[in-house]
Amino acid sequence: MRGTAMIVDEKEAYLCTKGFIPRLNSSNSMEMPRNLRIKIIRGEANIETVLKDIMGLTKLNYNSCIYGDGIPVTLKFSNKIGNILTSIPEWKVDTRQFMYYI
Repeated sequence: MRGTAMIVDEKEAYLCTKGFIPRLNSSNSMEMPRNLRIKIIRGEANIETVLKDIMGLTKLNYNSCIYGDGIPVTLKFSNKIGNILTSIPEWKVDTRQFMYYI
């Protein structure tokens, strides 16, 4: 079921961002959903709050109108921009950092 989480400890959990959605009485994927491994590396945060935030970021991709995309929109688009930037032969690491494009 979408939103199912298995909390390992206060810093790590697994979260299912795709799967059966009771409100729609349907699943948003054709295959077995892959869980995201969530691990808090820096700072202090409640793992349940982090999981709720990630679920919110995977709820609706407004650019492509995909409900329950599976990957948080912030990660998906930063990966796409990173692929574009690193494909340019003259790309310089010191002048173009990914943090400016997130």
